[in-house]
Amino acid sequence: MAVTYMKKLEQEPKSYDSKFTSLTKGVNQKIRELILEKVNSQKNILEVGCGTGSLAAEMALKGNKIVAIDKNPKMIEFAKKKYSTNINTELLYQLGDVKELPVSEDSQDVIISTFLLSELRPLEQQIFLRNAWRALKPSGKIIIAAEFEPSGFWKLIFKLKRWWYKKKLRKLKLRETQVVDSFLNYLEPIGFKKKEEYQWEHGMIKMFIIEKCEKENNKPGYYRPAPVDFKGLKATLRILRCVLTGQVDSVPIEPGIYKSGNPNQDSPIIVTSNYVYTYIKVMRDLNDIDAWVLCADSRGINVWCAARGDDFGNKQLIEIVEATDIENLTNKKRLFLPQLSAGGVSAPKLYKYNPNFPFKIIYGPIWSKYLPQYLQELPSKKSDDMKIAKFTLTHRIRAGVTHTTFLLRKIFLWALLVISIPLMVLKGLNGVYMVLASILGIIFANMMIALLYPITNFTRKFIYKGILFGAINMISLGIGLYLISQSIVFSLLNVAFLFWLGFFSTMSFSGYTMATSPREIDQEYPKFRILNSILLLSGIIFSTVSLFFI
Repeated sequence: MAVTYMKKLEQEPKSYDSKFTSLTKGVNQKIRELILEKVNSQKNILEVGCGTGSLAAEMALKGNKIVAIDKNPKMIEFAKKKYSTNINTELLYQLGDVKELPVSEDSQDVIISTFLLSELRPLEQQIFLRNAWRALKPSGKIIIAAEFEPSGFWKLIFKLKRWWYKKKLRKLKLRETQVVDSFLNYLEPIGFKKKEEYQWEHGMIKMFIIEKCEKENNKPGYYRPAPVDFKGLKATLRILRCVLTGQVDSVPIEPGIYKSGNPNQDSPIIVTSNYVYTYIKVMRDLNDIDAWVLCADSRGINVWCAARGDDFGNKQLIEIVEATDIENLTNKKRLFLPQLSAGGVSAPKLYKYNPNFPFKIIYGPIWSKYLPQYLQELPSKKSDDMKIAKFTLTHRIRAGVTHTTFLLRKIFLWALLVISIPLMVLKGLNGVYMVLASILGIIFANMMIALLYPITNFTRKFIYKGILFGAINMISLGIGLYLISQSIVFSLLNVAFLFWLGFFSTMSFSGYTMATSPREIDQEYPKFRILNSILLLSGIIFSTVSLFFI
């Protein structure tokens, strides 16, 4: 079904309805008809994520009082022009989102949202449900439709379709929607119960009618994710899964509040990402010290990378505080953030955007292994060990392994598969050896760069670093090729490719270090791109010719 592509369709309100109907194979129209059948007249109805406003207009024509909101200005403008001329209806279109519903408490009979959930991250879904609970009258209902992940064979089809559309979205530089998977788990803790369920396309699209339940304190509750194991073999295997696959995949745990030890109202609050490797490392380093651990929704990306992007910043920090009710669980008014998050979290901007933010931001140590000492001492000034990211041999080896697996998966895999077939056909068993030798060459080049990286500390320019390591790799592997092949011509014809391998890998490895800033990389990249293309093309040509000399 791949509703994820509606991100693209939303840019064009005039054609949105027809194209979205085509994308969902008409399921959206079936949902629309079912909603109109379920909705009676004389009701106060809030539609959240109203899109072009057509459903809201039809519900208004049935005699309902409608408030329809969407955060897309183009959609609201389109809806106002097309539907607000119906003078005999009570219909209001306005900008808005799930975080601030523009209605008073206990005022709505029904809240409707179709295909909005997949645009909300898990914590946003929880915030929406709590706000909806407040807005609904007693026993009021939410009618909600969204894309869900099916089971069995259709799960594979679903993933393939999402993969295809996600590729198209990346080309358009648009972020894909979320797969709705834990939404039903939020209902009971927050204060809802599921009344009816409908599904289409083998469970890829579902519609639920959920009812507001009364709470003793007349307030919506909060969802708490289940504890995640951070000790034992299973946790270690999850770490290896991250390290040995290049740390390029999003590997999340549920965002939310977790406990280290047995925290109480006087325990410190640690904030980190919801990347499983980071979570396990932080929890192991805390070693059951009593503390609250807030895992912000970084989309399953580690703190450093998420902060350099747009996935661990002020927005995520405000969101995790609101979604967990941590303010009322503790007397402490300080949040301890990783120092590596400083690139994304800006305290001055945070307080300017949200003057009522209830916590003081404190940047803790650079590595989580220093957390126990830091929490015990709470130094006014951190030691160099706590604030300087030293790229030690241990860090370089781990980065080297991770980077090598990244290159093998994302860069060289398809190239190796393409060249392996003709090599095996033309050279037989020798072709297999040549492919294996290529893999070993990639591993050697990248681990060599990781081990010797400090020798390039004389410069911050990764092009210069690349030239140096390209030369070292060319000489080292060139000698190795000659010793194996006993052909000086074959070896000399491959030195261009060996130089490129070292040059390219150095640039890529620099992104795994803290020695080069994104700004510096952006400045050098245009020159690198030209050099890289020339070296790669030359390497491929000469290496192809070399096959005739062995």
